[in-house]
Amino acid sequence: MKPTLLLFILIFLSVPAFAASGVMTKEEDMRSSANAASPVVGHAAKGASVEILARQGGWTQISSAGKSGWVRILAVKASAQSGGAGDVLGFVEAGTSKRDPGKVVAVAGLRGLNEEELKQAHFNAGELVQLDRYMSDRSDAERFARSANLQAANVPYLPNPKKEQQQDNKNSPWGDGGL
Repeated sequence: MKPTLLLFILIFLSVPAFAASGVMTKEEDMRSSANAASPVVGHAAKGASVEILARQGGWTQISSAGKSGWVRILAVKASAQSGGAGDVLGFVEAGTSKRDPGKVVAVAGLRGLNEEELKQAHFNAGELVQLDRYMSDRSDAERFARSANLQAANVPYLPNPKKEQQQDNKNSPWGDGGL
């Protein structure tokens, strides 16, 4: 048992040396902490190669050009060749980071998931069972609405956009206007 414990300790202590490779998807200021109000400690140019050190909420800690700092999660993309080091780092981070359930972080898209991470996704029946625990039926919803003094309201559908608006929206980053 001692060799196993020693091996685990060695692996655990060596994890901080691992970092996943990444590429900046846009130009971004690096901040001293995962907060938009934090001081700027550096700058990462679009296309720059970086090392991904950690993730926290909507932020990713990177190292670039000898500097370390935090950038928005969608500003950096993990490289396909980063391999398992990022997986190990993510595993350790998940087991050691504290979550603040009162803190809500809003991010666009799929919360920073990239194509490589989506390809590695797999079916987990246990997660579906856990999801069922959050389900409520109509009577539960109505009971909650009454207790919160919510009132029903009929909301009309939005009118269909005009053809020229659709043409203008084709050049938007949201594709065909998202309509």
